[in-house]
Amino acid sequence: MSLFTLLLFLFVIIMFLYLNLVRKEVRIATLRRKNTSIIIVGLSILTIWMSITTYTTLDDRVRGVLAALIFLSFLLDRKGLTDERIILNVFDRRGVAYSEIDRIVLYQNKESNEVKLNFFRSGLRGPLLKFSIPMEELVLFLSTKLKEDADLEIIIE
Repeated sequence: MSLFTLLLFLFVIIMFLYLNLVRKEVRIATLRRKNTSIIIVGLSILTIWMSITTYTTLDDRVRGVLAALIFLSFLLDRKGLTDERIILNVFDRRGVAYSEIDRIVLYQNKESNEVKLNFFRSGLRGPLLKFSIPMEELVLFLSTKLKEDADLEIIIE
């Protein structure tokens, strides 16, 4: 195997270890779109099939399988709430600390179980996060984590 293939193999191993570490840290995860998961699995299967059928060397086939594993790593992507912060991006472990948040707005439509969370820090609005847990659990979790002067607004339509 070439040096590039070995480096790619090490990268994939380290990336999967890191993604599992972040995944274990998230206590309340955001919702995922099912269509995205289907597309990711389809792309990885297509990549494996193409690499096995078109390439003849072992090195190229291993690279194709590693590329498919990189596609599958997107299934381990986990955003959500941890004990100390909100993780908005899996590769940004710092996230947004609860002490930096000035206001959180929770929104729920009566027909759906989906709870939407939006937060504000330093006058700027953060990205919208969607959760599938009951509103009461989310409020209880956030009320213990936010600082004293932070506002927690609940909107039920």
